[in-house]
Amino acid sequence: MTKPLIQNYVPLIHGIINALLFLESAGPDEVDPDSAVRCMENIVSSLLVLEKSDQLALRSEFEKIAEIEQEPSYKKFVRGLPDMIGLASP
Repeated sequence: MTKPLIQNYVPLIHGIINALLFLESAGPDEVDPDSAVRCMENIVSSLLVLEKSDQLALRSEFEKIAEIEQEPSYKKFVRGLPDMIGLASP
């Protein structure tokens, strides 16, 4: 059995969340709106090529992160993320 490439993927998931949150909330003086949308679409398209089981696992990780988050707006964003990006649902 081969060892997974990444042992602790939670920081990577946080990085994805934070990138999407930044792009979603950045004003036009921070990021060109068309560029932000294209970047978000590229991130999402990369996630949607995951196998359904991996999409479900990612959805579960988003839910776990949202559950322990204290900041209400971040919690709400993370909770809505799986459906916003179109991850497979159970």
